[in-house]
Amino acid sequence: MSGMPITPSETAGGHSEAPSDARIPFAELVAAIEAILLNGGFSQEVAHILAWNHACCERDGAFSHGVFRVPQYIETLRTGYLNGAASPRLEQVSPSYMRIDAGGGIAQVALARARQKIMHAVEEEGVALVAIRHSHHHSALWPDLEPFAESGCIALTTVTGGVPTVAPVGVHEAVLSTNPFAYAIPVAGAPPLVADFA
Repeated sequence: MSGMPITPSETAGGHSEAPSDARIPFAELVAAIEAILLNGGFSQEVAHILAWNHACCERDGAFSHGVFRVPQYIETLRTGYLNGAASPRLEQVSPSYMRIDAGGGIAQVALARARQKIMHAVEEEGVALVAIRHSHHHSALWPDLEPFAESGCIALTTVTGGVPTVAPVGVHEAVLSTNPFAYAIPVAGAPPLVADFA
């Protein structure tokens, strides 16, 4: 995996230098972000999952959801709006349907905790449906879907929350947010086809 561009930094002479070929290896970027999040008060599990997500976003050019977000997560944790050590609770509603209460934590942790049960449902039932509630910002969607497609599954996710701005057909008032969605589809002999409309 190629390294990440290094952001400009102030030199001793007060000039910004950012060599176009300067890189930081992906694993080092994950480790650096994880250390910052741990220092900011996140649990080890949450810091690792968030660091990997932000590094993927940075690597793939979605800078609005990459390193840029790290200080925002720490500030949100300090306000008490985000639970940096939440332990999601999974409810198996049916063999193929799961509900997860994220406990005010990030949605990525809830999904990671459910991954084994999701894959089991797909193997046994052919499909898995997961509903996550009481979660914080989900960030970019594709980093969570890509591993499912790499495992041979078609994965689709949608998100709602925040200020309602969308009224479904037949409804006279807004009940959904802008409803971002993403999907990932396996491709034989090639990386998955992934689209994120978030």
